[in-house]
Amino acid sequence: MTVAGTTVLLARTHWQMLVNKAAHGLSANKLLVITVGGFLAFYAVAAYKLVAHGLDYVMGIPLLGPLLAERLVYLLFFFFFVMLVLSNATITGMGLFRKKDMEWQVALPLAPRSLVMWKTLEGMLLASWGLLVLSAPILLALGRLYHAGAGFFVATVPALICLVTIAANLSTWMLLLLVRFARRWWWKPAAFAALLLLGSAVKAFLTFDFEAVRTGDVATGVSEILKHTEICMHPLLPSSWVAEVIYASGRGTGQRALFFNLVLLSHALAALVLTTRLAGGLFMPAWNRLMQSAPGGQRGTLNLDMRPGTLAEITRKALALDRASFAILGKEVRVFFREPVQWGQCTVIFGLLLIYSANLRRMGYDLQNPFWTTVISHLNLLVCCLALSTLTTRFIYPQLSLEGQRMWILGLSPVPLNRVLALKLRLAAGVLALLMTVLVCLSGYSLGMPAQRLLFFALAMMMMSYGLTALALSLGALLPNFREANPARIVSGFGGTVCLISSFIYILLGMTVVLLPSWSSLNPMATAFPVGNWRMEALSLGILLLLTAGAGGVPYFFAKRKTKSLDYLRDL
Repeated sequence: MTVAGTTVLLARTHWQMLVNKAAHGLSANKLLVITVGGFLAFYAVAAYKLVAHGLDYVMGIPLLGPLLAERLVYLLFFFFFVMLVLSNATITGMGLFRKKDMEWQVALPLAPRSLVMWKTLEGMLLASWGLLVLSAPILLALGRLYHAGAGFFVATVPALICLVTIAANLSTWMLLLLVRFARRWWWKPAAFAALLLLGSAVKAFLTFDFEAVRTGDVATGVSEILKHTEICMHPLLPSSWVAEVIYASGRGTGQRALFFNLVLLSHALAALVLTTRLAGGLFMPAWNRLMQSAPGGQRGTLNLDMRPGTLAEITRKALALDRASFAILGKEVRVFFREPVQWGQCTVIFGLLLIYSANLRRMGYDLQNPFWTTVISHLNLLVCCLALSTLTTRFIYPQLSLEGQRMWILGLSPVPLNRVLALKLRLAAGVLALLMTVLVCLSGYSLGMPAQRLLFFALAMMMMSYGLTALALSLGALLPNFREANPARIVSGFGGTVCLISSFIYILLGMTVVLLPSWSSLNPMATAFPVGNWRMEALSLGILLLLTAGAGGVPYFFAKRKTKSLDYLRDL
């Protein structure tokens, strides 16, 4: 059987499995279908309205409107392309090298090229539906902006499909080369280079002339922004070709749109051919190397030597934990650092937030105007909360479910399950609250906010961090799935969907409460910060505390009762 025939056979088999699961899900989980459908409809309408109004506002800027709108499209699809490469690498890597069914699939008389090609296509399908959901309202808003007809969508949809294909194949190349040739000592120079970049960023942040930006004009600020986004318009980037298709089809130049569509199609087909070539020569050596290096010892694990005077013993006493509880925390830290998917995605998200927070002072707005300071500070808090909800839903929610068939071991350990749940919350919420509070304080310092406002936003972010973490962990305990070992599938189930929607509602209500003390500063003619309004800030924090107790504390109370009764053991 040829490589194409084997790939089609695998695709048909998995398609039939998907159809059966979808039919069962539609009949057994009608509430899930209604919830997800309603949320997607709400998102589509809200995203379309927001993007349409945003584009109208940008296009209304004298002289600079069309230029800024064009650059925004290039930036958008550049980040879409980067996100696709990262998400495809995560999903395809787990499918190729982490799933248990690959052990018997490799033993079957199937060509390695077919296995790699199917896993690439499977990862592409799982990672690309989010792009289609995100980009559909944006494309509708762009079509409205250019008054384009159906031909606009006929030209842009194939371009997006080709972009997804190129990103999926690029991630597969990276995975095969990394697993085949990577060495342990590579991490040391990589970490050293990352520290150098971080040091240079901190130096640039501390030595930047804050007053020069405050007194600069709009043209200087816009020129600075456009200069730093030129990389997104590089002519060799596939995302730039998609942007060219959008603009050509929107302006009615069909031949130019067809040309870039053909460029994307040719590169997508060439990427598929190159994937099969690389798979034939790299997959089996990479698979054998991975099997030979399977963890069998204690090399590279966290040292938990609790003899008197050791770092582990000092840390345990500082946290006021007994030895068994501290061992549970050590297990959680080990699992985190042994999973490149977890610390890799967390590093990317926090790195982007750090760069964003440190560069707020480079924006071309008058940061002495209370209106812009208030708007940017609250939008910054919203961005941090949304990023945190992504992390908690993706990594905190499936924690108990990933214990899987080994849950009975925790049930027989000296630490009861309700104590394990409390330790997970203490570790995750403490670390996330610390990191997010530092980012909020850094962004507030960039905006030149007074100390009272900095304290207000720091306390609000701390409450939101504990609330989102407690909500995700509690729903994961109340709606576990011990039959699934893939965290992505656990999150995509009913409980993960409920967690995502609940987190979004909690963030929306929390941001509304936090906005109350700053409502007077939303007047563009305001001349002073609301520094003296400490009573309103205290009232707002009190309401946010009650909201956090309801959103995170109430589910945590029921989750703790469920874990205390050992009902989990009958579900294994």
